[in-house]
Amino acid sequence: MLIKDRFINAGHFFFKYRSYQMFGMLLVFFEERRHFYHITDNIYYEVFCILIALSGMLIRVLTVGFVHEGTSGRNTKAQKAEELNTTGAYSAVRNPLYVGNYLILLGISLLAQNHEVVIFNTVMFAIIYTPIIFTEESFLEEKFGERYRRYAEKVNCILPSFKNFKRPDRKFSIKMVLKREHDTWLTTTISLVFVEMLREYGHSGMITLNALWSAIVIGISIIWVILKYMKKTDMLVLQETD
Repeated sequence: MLIKDRFINAGHFFFKYRSYQMFGMLLVFFEERRHFYHITDNIYYEVFCILIALSGMLIRVLTVGFVHEGTSGRNTKAQKAEELNTTGAYSAVRNPLYVGNYLILLGISLLAQNHEVVIFNTVMFAIIYTPIIFTEESFLEEKFGERYRRYAEKVNCILPSFKNFKRPDRKFSIKMVLKREHDTWLTTTISLVFVEMLREYGHSGMITLNALWSAIVIGISIIWVILKYMKKTDMLVLQETD
């Protein structure tokens, strides 16, 4: 098999299971749990890390909220793209969702106050997403041809640039965001709470969660259940005008 074909096969594999990446990251945190005994409490640093993760979530929301149905989805079975997104976030960078994913990962990783954790998670992110991006671009080039190649020449793959920014060509759809992003919200919250629990265990020897984090987990979980039900019962069906 050609190396190119092996790379594409790897891209399909990682694309299918990319949603489980965060759980792999949590295993790294658990393996490095002894380091949490030496972490110093700094509320400003914790807020800084959480803001980085939230910035990644915001990028995802601002990307998903303006895309067409049938694009930029959370599908895991196969690549699909009914339209080529070239406006909004996609006019600044070709893979805004993955930029958002990395910022979420970075924010959570920085909470460990361990450069080895940050480096390891960054390397693993690159290993997972490089073949995914290669596979997606091969798919888009085959489907949209010269139009996609002209777009790729103007817009960076990963590093955002706003010199060619174009306003979104559709209105922001809150339904689209609720339909597609609730899993990301829950996963990110669970990850942040998991790290916080390891920190508390490192300091006190007990697994505890303060009232604020408990309220956040319960609130996000309730929202997630409601949105899952609404999605399953087609209450979040998108209209063409959304």
